[in-house]
Amino acid sequence: MTSTRISLCLVALLAGVSTFAAPVSAQEVKQLGTFRSWTAWSGSDANGPTCYISSAPESWGPQEVGGAPVRRSPIHFMVINRKGLGTKNEVQTLVGYPFHPSNANVTATIDGKTYPMVTEGEAAWLAVEADEGNFVEGLKAGTKLVIKGTSQKGNNMTDNYNLSGVTAALAEIVKACT
Repeated sequence: MTSTRISLCLVALLAGVSTFAAPVSAQEVKQLGTFRSWTAWSGSDANGPTCYISSAPESWGPQEVGGAPVRRSPIHFMVINRKGLGTKNEVQTLVGYPFHPSNANVTATIDGKTYPMVTEGEAAWLAVEADEGNFVEGLKAGTKLVIKGTSQKGNNMTDNYNLSGVTAALAEIVKACT
């Protein structure tokens, strides 16, 4: 796990990914537009301009385990371009619960094509960075993204994302961070 990925996860959390309104260390995150299920954002950090798209899941489950409601922090999936570092198409999800320490079986699936993920805390990234470009192309061509993982408590969790609007949101961050 690179420190860049970890720091971006923390920046996203501090930026108020759940509310999309709070400043990051006096640096503002600006909403570029909402495109159906996806929103485009721009901001900056110590390395320069950063743009990303995000979406909350259309549904997630289970909602209840052993008769008790499941409580999760805000859940988001993001694709990040960091102009200052020359990176693009970084895929990340914040799942709202700590993953099981085994990191086993955490996956992102687009319309049946599955990619393994690695985790730290409540965040996950594609296990193979070289897959990011193809994954993002899959997002653009796809209709549904499913994230599956196991919580620290051993519960199998599933987040379902609608990919409607992802292409337009990605185009917006390309314009803003190139």
